[in-house]
Amino acid sequence: MTDRLEAWLEGHHVGNFEFEPAQPVTFTYDEGAPATPISLSLPRDRPAAKRAAGNFLENLLPDHAKTRERMAAAYGAVSARTYDLLLSAGGDIAGGLVLTPGGEAPSPGPGNLSPADEEDIATRIAAIKRDPDDWAPKDLPARFSLAGTQGKFALADIDGDWYWSNAGVPSTHIVKPARPDLRNLEAAESSALVLARAAGIAASPAEVAGFIDQTAFVTERFDRVSEGDVLRRLHAEDLAQALGEGPGRKYKIQVGAVAELLRDADATGRLARDFVRQVAFNVLIGNADAHAKNYSLLLRPDSISLAPLYDAVPVGLYPSFDQKLAMKIGGTVFPQAAHPALWRKAARAMELDEDEVLGIVAGVAQKVGEHNDMAWDALDTAQAKTLRELIRRNVNVALGE
Repeated sequence: MTDRLEAWLEGHHVGNFEFEPAQPVTFTYDEGAPATPISLSLPRDRPAAKRAAGNFLENLLPDHAKTRERMAAAYGAVSARTYDLLLSAGGDIAGGLVLTPGGEAPSPGPGNLSPADEEDIATRIAAIKRDPDDWAPKDLPARFSLAGTQGKFALADIDGDWYWSNAGVPSTHIVKPARPDLRNLEAAESSALVLARAAGIAASPAEVAGFIDQTAFVTERFDRVSEGDVLRRLHAEDLAQALGEGPGRKYKIQVGAVAELLRDADATGRLARDFVRQVAFNVLIGNADAHAKNYSLLLRPDSISLAPLYDAVPVGLYPSFDQKLAMKIGGTVFPQAAHPALWRKAARAMELDEDEVLGIVAGVAQKVGEHNDMAWDALDTAQAKTLRELIRRNVNVALGE
């Protein structure tokens, strides 16, 4: 028996995902679908790689099997397999798609508003801090799916009040409670995004928000837009999806493969240059965890652009974590070793002009250096001192000083 998920984008049917027993998932476009594909791994003009459609969907779900099992139980899904989870939670996922059961369209008109008061949100935050796999309890009226390993949930801000998201109510914010043993992680991540904007890099607005006795990192979604009284989903995909890779491969994807993909999608080189800027920033702040799912593309009907930076953690503050870069720079995995000669080597791997790449890196480094001292005031004195020194060292190395 063939299972099917209907894919809808901005109110229009764009195609079907089909699930055949013991066969890879396939995606078929409608003839009237926009020219821009729903994924660079699912082109309109040629067959996709064998597992691209299935990997695209896998990347919409949490990474951990335990989290998926609990999500299935909470949403009443038949099982934790991809089809069953997305059948239950496909109303509010990353990007602009809405997924519905075969033969069904999204419900017309606005969705049902389920208020989320401060006590509800504080309870959710506390639950995730106690148990990182507790993403969606059974009594939660929300229907959403978020990728990754860190516990999080989605909310919709409507006229200054919080609501749970669903197919008819797009979420506008993501709430990520930090692990209690990672001191000031929420402040470090929000401060990093502020520094990115000061360095001239588009980054999602974020803050450390308080709800009764709980705090969490809260960021605005770059794949949502408010138009008057209407919230609208914008389509996006992360780089693992764009390359047709599953979430288990997110640490294997390197800058050369990304640059090749971006060059094919944009002959002007704009996408590749924007990617270099974001990579340079992550290297300078020591964000070793900047893997392929932490970079995304916005896929509009008539354009493709790099999404704002949305996940930038200065991992050097937490020495218990792996400090090796997820994406190597000229062969090195250490941010403190990324000097100009290695950036030249990285440029060659990306088939980009070496001097242009060096100019981009130097420009980002100079601006990061200018704002570094003031960027970390939300941390305690010792942490701020540590981070300023680490970043100052990385800036000097990148500038060849």
